[in-house]
Amino acid sequence: MRHPQSAAVRAAAIAATVLVAACQDAPTGLPPDASFDRGRGQEQMAAWFNRATPEVLALPGAVFVDHDEASGRLLVGVANAAAIRGVQSSMTRLGIPGTAYAVQVTEPIYQLATLRDVFRPTQGGIQIHFSQYVCTLGFNVTHSAGRSFITNSHCTARQGGTEGTVYYQPASNVDGTVIATEAADPEYFKGGICPRGKKCRYSDAARALYSSNTASTRGAIAKTTGANNGSLTVSGNFTVTGQDNGTTNFPKGTVVNKVGRTTGWSSGQVTNSCVHTSVQGSQVVQLCQTFVSARVGGGDSGSPVFRITSGDNVTLVGILWGGSSSGNSFVFSPLKQIQDELGAMTATQ
Repeated sequence: MRHPQSAAVRAAAIAATVLVAACQDAPTGLPPDASFDRGRGQEQMAAWFNRATPEVLALPGAVFVDHDEASGRLLVGVANAAAIRGVQSSMTRLGIPGTAYAVQVTEPIYQLATLRDVFRPTQGGIQIHFSQYVCTLGFNVTHSAGRSFITNSHCTARQGGTEGTVYYQPASNVDGTVIATEAADPEYFKGGICPRGKKCRYSDAARALYSSNTASTRGAIAKTTGANNGSLTVSGNFTVTGQDNGTTNFPKGTVVNKVGRTTGWSSGQVTNSCVHTSVQGSQVVQLCQTFVSARVGGGDSGSPVFRITSGDNVTLVGILWGGSSSGNSFVFSPLKQIQDELGAMTATQ
């Protein structure tokens, strides 16, 4: 399920920044203070706001400075209580009376990235670009042939066979750096268990070797704001603390998850296991695959598939490569079969 680059994807990926705006309306309910000229309230508060901002925001732990119209004071946000004393000292030095401001502990403000933005170092679940298509970076690994990532075989210039496909992240027109080059993608075979007129493999997986100047984090998968809500906003990370190197037949009802550049984090139950799966519109058959009842969309190809073990710790179980036309079911290749075809690898942190 690779996806042609849309106009939105071709646009430069710009992280949405949360801004804290300062209001400079006339204050109301100003506290009585001998140093505060109530007749010049708006002018005085604006002056203090402008005076305090550069010095206070330079302090460790400072989050914001606001001219708070509701209280008629300056409001200073700090990340922890230890930062309060520094704010107070700066205000005193600036000649701003204690009755003209308040300090509160608040959450830090972050730039909000999506799965389609630039990530350095790279991690699982984010967008990659090759040729005219986009897919998802599955997971970073240590391999005997070098530091690599795993994605789908069909997320290469030619499915099956190694021809040196180059990858960008998130797209060549956003960051023209080649982050990796296809290094291993076994040919599909014919005969034996493979149906007549078809070509087969046990995993839709390929390995790309990282460029020396591209940083990557092994064992990290991007975590969005919640499962099955369609969000692409990255709010943290899953940590790969285990990898299932032996299972090819997952019990029905097993809950697994995936993170992909199109539909984000989705979670659902295994409905069918070790299914020989024909790929619509092609001669390809993927042998012994697993079906999951969970949301998927074009471009999610390559998504890491994992079980959550505790908190944000996860066990890697495979890589997503396809899904139903309704988008309500995805298919993944088990990690054991990926390693049988690409060689042993370490994906844990």
